[in-house]
Amino acid sequence: MTPVDATREAVRAFYRLHKALQAVQADPFHPGALESLEHTAREANDAMKSAGLLDLPPADLFALVTAEFPDFNPAQ
Repeated sequence: MTPVDATREAVRAFYRLHKALQAVQADPFHPGALESLEHTAREANDAMKSAGLLDLPPADLFALVTAEFPDFNPAQ
């Protein structure tokens, strides 16, 4: 996997985590919500680690995510 591919996959995994967090906030008592969130968080962490993005400042990470997903809003 190229560095560009690793970064793209990390950004996508982070976006999936963001969406999973929104879903859990909307319905925290949904069966399997916490397990799904845990899996998604682990996936995002692994992808970001592989891409070398774990120490990236939040503003830089949000810029990468917004470039890939224009509807991304970290405040939501």
